[in-house]
Amino acid sequence: MDAPFGHTPRQRGWMPKALKVVLITLIVLASPLLLLQLSYVAGTAKMRAIADQMHPAPGWVPDGENVSGGIFCIGIAVPCDSMWRQYRAHQPVTPADVHRISVEAGLDGKVDGDCETSPLPPNVTSLYEACSAKGVIDGYDVEVRVLKHAEDDPEGIIQLRLSSIRNR
Repeated sequence: MDAPFGHTPRQRGWMPKALKVVLITLIVLASPLLLLQLSYVAGTAKMRAIADQMHPAPGWVPDGENVSGGIFCIGIAVPCDSMWRQYRAHQPVTPADVHRISVEAGLDGKVDGDCETSPLPPNVTSLYEACSAKGVIDGYDVEVRVLKHAEDDPEGIIQLRLSSIRNR
């Protein structure tokens, strides 16, 4: 009796073997990538947890994030175990905003600067730090900074920066 679809029983035997080979090959190729991803997630979880405690004010627009860490991290351009998260505010950022964010993160809430005045000499324009709050949380240097382009510019850039104290 003929096998269905014109195949002999011997011809059907190659399909399961080929499928096994393909699956084993995919597992072997994907394992290093999975290991790298798991290392990255585990190695940055503590930093992300600290950063996630710092809640932006309503109206602040996310403007980027960079996270570097994990056991396979190579700190060439950015130190390992460090991150920054940035927001843009189209209304003035106050010392009270920086105080609230820093206290939520677990800092003492001391704010340096008034979030407006430029420390630059007159007639010099550049991005400057208008105010900040700094401290150490769970082995990480933590900083909340407000950056501005000019004193009369209502837009502010709020940066949340974390770096392992080993990077000092």
